[in-house]
Amino acid sequence: MKRRKKIKKFVGNIHNKIYSRKFLENNRKSNKDFTRERKLTFPNLILFMLNSIKKSLQKELTEFSLLLRDERVKNITNSAFCQSRMKLNHSAFIELNKDIIEEFYTDNFFNLWKGFRLLAVDGSRIHLPFSLEIVEDFGFAKNNHLTITPMAQVSSCFDVLNNMIINSEIDRYGTSECNLALRHIDKCKFEKDLFIYDRGYCPIWFLFYHILKKKDFVIRMQRNSIEEVKSFFNSDKNSEIIEINELSQKSEKQTDNLNLEFKPFKIRLVKVILDSGEVEVLATSLLNEKKYPSREFKWLYGKRWGIETNYDHLKNHLMIEDFTGLSSLSILQDFFANIFMANMQQIFINESQEELKEQKKDTKYEYKINRNLSFGFMKDRFIKILFDKNVDRSIKNLKELFKINPSPIREGRKFPRVYHQTRKKFYMKKKRAT
Repeated sequence: MKRRKKIKKFVGNIHNKIYSRKFLENNRKSNKDFTRERKLTFPNLILFMLNSIKKSLQKELTEFSLLLRDERVKNITNSAFCQSRMKLNHSAFIELNKDIIEEFYTDNFFNLWKGFRLLAVDGSRIHLPFSLEIVEDFGFAKNNHLTITPMAQVSSCFDVLNNMIINSEIDRYGTSECNLALRHIDKCKFEKDLFIYDRGYCPIWFLFYHILKKKDFVIRMQRNSIEEVKSFFNSDKNSEIIEINELSQKSEKQTDNLNLEFKPFKIRLVKVILDSGEVEVLATSLLNEKKYPSREFKWLYGKRWGIETNYDHLKNHLMIEDFTGLSSLSILQDFFANIFMANMQQIFINESQEELKEQKKDTKYEYKINRNLSFGFMKDRFIKILFDKNVDRSIKNLKELFKINPSPIREGRKFPRVYHQTRKKFYMKKKRAT
């Protein structure tokens, strides 16, 4: 039986990667960068940017220099940091995340459904700080008063059974969510992945792309998407296999743009009744009705909610819209650094959760680690772990903090989605100093 890999394994790999010469050479802007000895060396710059920078930048730099306990590294200035970060490619944080994802799914215990990873894909829009460069590179939204708000389109591919972010993308505001999802599909190399989508991803060309790439899917269909779906909505059937023989003009244009040759393909329509009584139709590539009974699809689609709660975690706990610079490069660096830290937090949660389950085995409710509180505990401590000689002790201490104030799991509770007006939460010149 496979066992869950220990945190120490991940920490050791990250430390070795950050301090490796190859990692530096792969992720600096030019061959001349990081060749002279500076206070903010390449490893120190990476470590600082992983340390959840949420207070005023100068205060964070001062506290970080004290954290290093190195007499040679004192009084790092805001200017020094800004100059150093311009030499760093954001690909460093993508590479770090790619490594821990590969490690997580190699010879390790993780949850599957009938051999599949369940991968929910969804997009979101995020606010960016204002600068002409950011507006030009990412685009903007306008309100009724023609006020410009810089924004970006992001997309995430999230393993809902293991709470790991497999891949994230960020692009210009207004970029198609379906086109961003194609990048997730091409980057997911696991033997069996089942992609789960909401009804914004129901164009027929998009379904065909999955069939062509031999990637399975479950997609909530819009009632007026195609005639076959309309008929199925109004029928008494719970499951039906249909064949798609032609594309609409819009879908045909998309396949042409992707240089894809269309061929007829089969999908299965499954009817599910939500708790509200609303009837929904799911389209899936899982044609075998005996192996994948219709009754399981309500639960299966319901797992997609995990990506919604993960966006809430990223925006309100990790505060991914609280950026540290006014360049497009800083946006990319901060975004992917936060994605890496979200996954690293989950690796700590996994091990802490096992210990908590054993401690709480005789209680009325099962308990789970508080994600908001646990991320706060990672501030400074994760960086210390990466260069602490007594790494076992440091990991143990952090896990004990993770287990403080756990949340009881009460099955069956439901919370209606609340829609409200949003406003810009973070301001570059008004970051707190305490």
